[in-house]
Amino acid sequence: MVNRRPFFFLLLLFSYVLYLVIGAFVFSILEQPYEDQLREQVDDLWNEFLENHPCLSEELLDDFLRKALLVKSFGVSVLRNISGFEIKWDFVSSLFFTGTTLTTIGYGHPVPISLGGKIFCLFYSIIGIPFTLSLLSIVAQNLLFLLRDKLIHILHLQCPFPWKKLELIHACVLISLLVLLFFFIPAIVFNVIEENWGYVDALYFCFISLSTVGLGDYVPGEQSGQHMPALYKILVLCYLLFGLIAVFLVVEILKNLLNCSQFFNLFLFGCDGSQRAEEIQRQAPYDSELPFAPKHDETTRRRLPHSVSPTEKSYGTINLSFS
Repeated sequence: MVNRRPFFFLLLLFSYVLYLVIGAFVFSILEQPYEDQLREQVDDLWNEFLENHPCLSEELLDDFLRKALLVKSFGVSVLRNISGFEIKWDFVSSLFFTGTTLTTIGYGHPVPISLGGKIFCLFYSIIGIPFTLSLLSIVAQNLLFLLRDKLIHILHLQCPFPWKKLELIHACVLISLLVLLFFFIPAIVFNVIEENWGYVDALYFCFISLSTVGLGDYVPGEQSGQHMPALYKILVLCYLLFGLIAVFLVVEILKNLLNCSQFFNLFLFGCDGSQRAEEIQRQAPYDSELPFAPKHDETTRRRLPHSVSPTEKSYGTINLSFS
């Protein structure tokens, strides 16, 4: 029988490349007109500013803006009315940075500036990212046992519904609650606290953050004059950690519900994990063929009945007859 898995794998690669191309085409159509419009506005502001300040040369203004934008990219504001709460590397801001870095969200605001900070961030993340993701996964697995396996077992004992039907109903209810608690309700909170965010912007921020994309176009706690910014950033960090656990839960529930393992096996060149283990065990040599296996170990001998063959020796009983 011809193995079709390489064909399915190539089809999967082609589908992904096509998906990337379609996404790039749509984003280009949607965003390029707004980019051109902003460029025109910037050019108008540039020309108007130079007309109102003829003593300022265009080269000096260009050099100043380049330096100001470079400093801004490191998270340092160039505005003179900066307050003490807008310092980017105090302890709370550093805690927020470490949390968003180790969860791979990475808003990029701020970023390490010094050479020592970059080197420390490298080694700190090498250990911290697997540690953080493993911890979140373990917590999600424990919650999955309590909220899914144990709860469905209790419901199955109390209700006369089939297990699969209970599993489907439970998955729909739990996913709906998690989406409500960690996407739609937090979006309302961010919409109220962040004055420049609309509800769609806040919902967009929640999804971009909890999907660990972290584009950095919306970063909470960055507007000036915000009340209790330190407490606010700590609460946002807690929301991100618990939200990632909720995302892990949703992914595991969907994988179990859709039986993704069988689907993914279609694209593997060899057999899946369980079949591979059985194949290795089946192809393993017997103990008698191993160079260091004991030849007379009674626990490894295969006990055969007397009726198998009259010429074979039997180790199951002792023959007391003498011929």
